[in-house]
Amino acid sequence: MSTFFSVLTVWLVYSFILKITSSKISALTGSLILTFVPIFWSQTVCAEVYPLHSFFVALLMRLLLWWDEKKYLFQLVLLVFITGISFGNHMQTVMLAPAVLFIIISGDKKALFNLKHLSFMSVFFILALSIYLYLPIRTDAGAAIHWGDPNTLDRFLEHVTARVHRKGYVFTMTPSEYLLRVKEAFWIVGSQFGVILLLAIWGFLNWPSIRWRIFFVSVIIFDFIYTIFLNTISLEITVFTLPTCIVLAILTGMGISKILKITHFSPNINPKINKILKIGCLIVPGLQFILNFGLCDQSRNYSAYEHALNIFRTVDNESTLFLDGDNNIFPVVYKRIVERMREDLAMYDRHNLLFKWSLGGDEFRFYGTWEDFKSTVEKKIIKEKIGKGVYFAVFNPFSISVPDQYTLIPFGILTQVIGGKALFNKNKANKVWKYYSTESFNDDFERDYMNREVTAYFDFNKGKYYFMNGASDVGLKFIRSASQIGYNDDMIHSDIAVFLTDYGFFEEARSELEKALIYNKDLSGVHNNWGYYYSKLKDYDKAIESFRKAIELNSNNHIYFNNLAFNLYKIGKKREAFLAFQKSLALNGNQPQIKKFMKNHHLK
Repeated sequence: MSTFFSVLTVWLVYSFILKITSSKISALTGSLILTFVPIFWSQTVCAEVYPLHSFFVALLMRLLLWWDEKKYLFQLVLLVFITGISFGNHMQTVMLAPAVLFIIISGDKKALFNLKHLSFMSVFFILALSIYLYLPIRTDAGAAIHWGDPNTLDRFLEHVTARVHRKGYVFTMTPSEYLLRVKEAFWIVGSQFGVILLLAIWGFLNWPSIRWRIFFVSVIIFDFIYTIFLNTISLEITVFTLPTCIVLAILTGMGISKILKITHFSPNINPKINKILKIGCLIVPGLQFILNFGLCDQSRNYSAYEHALNIFRTVDNESTLFLDGDNNIFPVVYKRIVERMREDLAMYDRHNLLFKWSLGGDEFRFYGTWEDFKSTVEKKIIKEKIGKGVYFAVFNPFSISVPDQYTLIPFGILTQVIGGKALFNKNKANKVWKYYSTESFNDDFERDYMNREVTAYFDFNKGKYYFMNGASDVGLKFIRSASQIGYNDDMIHSDIAVFLTDYGFFEEARSELEKALIYNKDLSGVHNNWGYYYSKLKDYDKAIESFRKAIELNSNNHIYFNNLAFNLYKIGKKREAFLAFQKSLALNGNQPQIKKFMKNHHLK
């Protein structure tokens, strides 16, 4: 479907340029330039919402151009209806509203301000939005995936208005972070088009209608507003600037058309020059294809499929599997629901969105934060399911809380809970690596951010396996590979640093911590790990300084206060250690081990 709608998008761009310029060469070149822009091409070979979003953006632009030519009511009604349908795919369509409304109002004020027309269009807009009724209907029908349980009015409105999204993603960054995001957004667009941007600028300057120039500028401005201010997801993970790319492709087509007209009608230019330019126009997208093919060729990319397969090959029959992170959850969702693999497993999504928690019919009241509640539920499930094995598919095992007397052990690419009836099977842990599917992990192709994360952690886990079996030299090679593959990952350098610190590879650990300061989003966690590093070196003053930095950045993490307190105690500052422990307990009172330590060491 991604390829299908991407092809339709290209055809719509071709149709738009052809309608304005009457030049097939210009229309073909402009549309092919869009085709082979990496940010667009990459979406044609993956399962995402953005190819359909691109199709709706191009379709709405083409319908708007059609209406602007004839100004019939039924054209406007169709435009409104398609707008409503597009909301069912991606709410980013709303960012087209200022530009679209400008063209309509500046073209025919009566079109929107006529009460009869407005009522008629509203009916079709609401009819299109009725596609959202699918959500509560399928939720009540027991659909395998029902994100957010939108079968009540409150949860339905929360889902369709993106209320949760706004809390976590809208205007939540610092000014310096937004400035960096601005630079990244401009760099991405600039690097996609390169010198072709000059043709787009030329096309903009020669566009025959000032109204449409304002339209194109508005689309780009509001696309950047959404990209920069209304989301925090890395621009390497999610493509937000596709509407801008569509606009630039259209403007490029206009720029080419203008150049061809100048060379064709100018008496001072040899007619052969015009023919050469036409050939050159077709060569440009051809060069794009050659230069970008390596970036976008994903014919050898089976990483998500193999990753899910390896997860399932790791766990015991009828065991329990906790999942966290898109790179773990969505491949497993596909395997479980589409291919019906490992239906013997009890699986839980740690965000309780897809594979819902099962509490065995028990009802209990809980007062506290979401993280505390999640920890309480997970500990309850671990105690109930430990007999048949409990595993976590997470990239950050430090986020896992296990009951007292239980521990976490690396087991293949997963983390296993050990304790109670569950014992560590070293023989099986050694053999599991032989069962893994590794073709795409060992192959050489261009990996995007998410793919690099999976591959890097695969090598990191394999490195840990060799370390645990005494082959630290081999393990270090895999860990270095993990660091190199996940060079700009926001977690792996910090995780590697902690692991290498535990094994006494302090120089390597320090190098990874320095990288973590550059790429890790949670600098409080990085400074906490610096504190751990210095503590292992017995440089307690620097450790304390690092823990204080972590607390300064995030004063709501009780673990940081505990780490600070332990190091203060080691240098004899018992009163300060007591105060730090007190602050930790104020954040999380359910810490029996801390209370026991304070009692045994007479901290008052």
